[in-house]
Amino acid sequence: MGGGSASAPQAARALVERLDAPTLTTINARGVLGHHHPLDLGCTATFAPIRELARDADVILALGTELGETDYDQVFDGGFGFTGKLIRVDIDSQQLARNHFASLAMVADVSLTLDALAECTTPAHRQGADICHGLRQRLDLEQQPDLAPYVSLFETLDASVPEAIIVGDSTGPVYAGNFLARRSEPRRWFNAATGFGTLGYGLPAALGASIARPDLPVVAIVGDGGLQFVLGELATARDLNHPIAIVVWNNDGYDEIRRYMTHDKVEHLGVDLKAPDFRSLSEAFHCRYAAVSAPDALGDALEMLQHAHSPLLIEVDALRWMNGAA
Repeated sequence: MGGGSASAPQAARALVERLDAPTLTTINARGVLGHHHPLDLGCTATFAPIRELARDADVILALGTELGETDYDQVFDGGFGFTGKLIRVDIDSQQLARNHFASLAMVADVSLTLDALAECTTPAHRQGADICHGLRQRLDLEQQPDLAPYVSLFETLDASVPEAIIVGDSTGPVYAGNFLARRSEPRRWFNAATGFGTLGYGLPAALGASIARPDLPVVAIVGDGGLQFVLGELATARDLNHPIAIVVWNNDGYDEIRRYMTHDKVEHLGVDLKAPDFRSLSEAFHCRYAAVSAPDALGDALEMLQHAHSPLLIEVDALRWMNGAA
């Protein structure tokens, strides 16, 4: 299931359950099957157990997805593939010829296709939930070193702002969230880490989400480096007067790039930054401010969203947070 299925979550759930089929939901399809659906494997096609599942499948039904590498091959080794038949459905005919060749390619609206397939499909019993449970145990995402420090972050967001739209910049928590985050509805999770990796995307995109859905709280997750590309947008956030939380993951630099440099024994260049005084910036732009370094404090800070509509900047001390998770 790709982003093309986001407009028909009920039909998507109906078809998945009728097929009793293990289902991958891409980053743009997050929440299509709900919060913790037993057949939803999330966006995990990069990992070996899921690649084995895909290779062993007799048929793959790909609905509204580009089958692109930022969803299916995030390690960029070309290792995601299959030997069975591939049925692709997409409203864009050009997409059907990209990335993976289809045995059957259908140009169609995915919403209409989901309804039609759900009506004509005989319910099957394939132990899909048991298969998915076993795969989740093998994946054990919460214990993976690159993901474990962020588990409590997304648990806190789930508990504190379950209905929020979460918008991400290019920053460590967002990369982890593409595997860990769960949303109850579609179009509640999107970010810049699915293609161009544009620093500074998160806050203006969150403002757009808030304009589109003023009835929902919006949380932007940004890094201290990424936010400095768009500091002026704090004024826009103030002028909108919507319930927007700007969670700043402050690790004093461009840590994703810095870690690659360290791994490859490259001298650090342009990645060790001194973050500005975010408390003073918040005051200058008439935004509320909170400093946190642990999940409980973040939960308390997010409670402030319910009491006023002015923007709230929450600065997370990343080093202390990570040390607490270790």
